[in-house]
Amino acid sequence: MEKSLSQYLIVTDIDDTLLPHEGEIPKRNLEAIRRFQQKGGKFTFATGRSHYHCAELFRTLGINVPSAQNNGAYIYDCTTQTIMERTFVPRSANAYVKEACRVFPDMAVAVSMEDAFRVISSPESLAMQRESLNSTQVCDIDAIGQDWFKILFVRSADKMEELHRWMDANPLEGTYYTNSSAVFCEVMAKGVDKGEGLRKLARVMGIAIPNTYAIGDFYNDIDMLKAAGTSVAVGDGAKDIIEMCDMVVGPCAKGAVADLIEYIEQL
Repeated sequence: MEKSLSQYLIVTDIDDTLLPHEGEIPKRNLEAIRRFQQKGGKFTFATGRSHYHCAELFRTLGINVPSAQNNGAYIYDCTTQTIMERTFVPRSANAYVKEACRVFPDMAVAVSMEDAFRVISSPESLAMQRESLNSTQVCDIDAIGQDWFKILFVRSADKMEELHRWMDANPLEGTYYTNSSAVFCEVMAKGVDKGEGLRKLARVMGIAIPNTYAIGDFYNDIDMLKAAGTSVAVGDGAKDIIEMCDMVVGPCAKGAVADLIEYIEQL
């Protein structure tokens, strides 16, 4: 009889963990994920992306359990298209974003909402917007509503430290920020992180924390990695992430997620 893996939950970051920055999901990952699911294993994401940015991944991977979206700001069940356990940034964020845009007119800004990812920009930031967000839309910040799961500040890497200094000197109460890449600075409500997302997913699915595995590559994955029963670093991830994790697998493009699944299959 084939061994059941129904007691295990794998929670993965998407970009540069499951999916290379440029390219498709490695074939090894696809095959291993399907095999893991067929044996009863629970496989899902904890990602900075919104659920509408994951629609193709849900279909491709056959995800049939909830996922943690926008760094855990909400739990999403793709099988019923239901959003659960929402946490929004404070509504005072509207005025904060306006001031940030005034101070840094070269910075593109986007906010994640239940129905769409809306971009707020200025003429000076359009080049950054096109390059990093692949978008040319511009929304009126006062016309889009104020229930935001997260704010994304997009600025060139050489100017990011300046933005951090300003945010440290002018904190938005009830929030914190973290970088998800060299040019992406994400602002979330306090208490929202991928680690809390993983704990919620384990509770919803009835999986004991010791049987959870988190795999990631960057600093915004730290809380998730700390929360999991076993933390797994992608081999070409950030040096600090590799050093803190229980396991290190191969590089993203070579099938890091498949390496983890093959390890679990051998337990």
